Amino acid sequence: MSTTNITQFFPQIQGNLTLVTWAHAVNNQSYLKSVLADDNVMMIEADISIGKITNSDAEIPIMTHPPAKTSDLSLEDFLKQVDESNLNANNTEKTVKGVKLDFKSIEAFIASVTYIENASKKNFPLWINADILSGPGRAVIKPVNSTQFLSIAKIHFPDIVLSLGWTTMNVSGGYTNDNVKAIIEVINLNKITNIITFPVRASLTAHSSQQMKMLLEEFRNSTLTIWSSPGDTVDIEGLRNVIFDIGVDRIFVDVPDDLKEKLHLDKPVNSRTTLTKEVQC
Repeated sequence: MSTTNITQFFPQIQGNLTLVTWAHAVNNQSYLKSVLADDNVMMIEADISIGKITNSDAEIPIMTHPPAKTSDLSLEDFLKQVDESNLNANNTEKTVKGVKLDFKSIEAFIASVTYIENASKKNFPLWINADILSGPGRAVIKPVNSTQFLSIAKIHFPDIVLSLGWTTMNVSGGYTNDNVKAIIEVINLNKITNIITFPVRASLTAHSSQQMKMLLEEFRNSTLTIWSSPGDTVDIEGLRNVIFDIGVDRIFVDVPDDLKEKLHLDKPVNSRTTLTKEVQC
C-alpha cells in the first residue's frame, strides 16, 4: 500500500482529514509505549535530532527536541516498535498508526536516510517534516537547509509525503504572500513531485485565508496540517472560517485538545471556496 494515502489507510474518517487524531512529541520510550496502545491515536508525531542514547557515547539519530541532546529512544528503535505494533494491530481490532518525523537539522536527516528507507517499505503512512524557510517572527531555530533536504528527499523518498514549513514565532498577523511565494519557488526549483502537506501555525493561519488558498492551488493533492504551541493566542472564529472555507478534506488539525474542542469542527460554517485541484493524501 502507498505510504501516502491517509484516506485509504484510515477509511473511518470518510475523507474528513480533521478527524485524524494525533499524538505529539512522542520522544521517549514510555510515551511511545502508551501511544502505541492507545486506539484513539492514528498518527504519531516525533522529533529527531543527533544525540546520545542514555548510557551510550555514540551520536546517532534520537527522538528528542532541541535543546535536549539525550534520549532513551533512538529513531531506529522507534520505527521498529511502530512497525511491530502495526503488525500486531493488523491481526486484531487495534488501531494501526502512521508516523510524522520532524527533523530539526539537516545533519539529523542525512544520518536517518537508511532508517527512513527501511520504514518506507512498511505498511503504514510515513511523513518527513522540516521547517525549510524562515516565516513570520524571528524564530531562534534556524531553518533546515532547503536545497539539501529536498534533494535528498527527491532521490531517496519519492513516494513519501513531505511536510514542508516555516520557522515561526507567535506573532500578530499571518503568513504573507512573500512567505507563500518563497516556499512555492523552492519546491518548484527543486522539481519536487511528492505529495506535500504544509504545517502551518494556528495563530497565523487564522489570518491567512487567501495565502493558504494560494498555496493549495499551486500544488495538486497538497494539504495543510494546522498545529499550535501551548500559550499561542488563536482567533477561534478566524481559524474555523479558514478550515471550513478551504474544506475538511484538505486540512489536518494537530492541535492541543482544548483548542480542538473550541473549534467545534463538528459544526461547519456554511461557506466554502472550491479549489480546483483534487486531493490524494
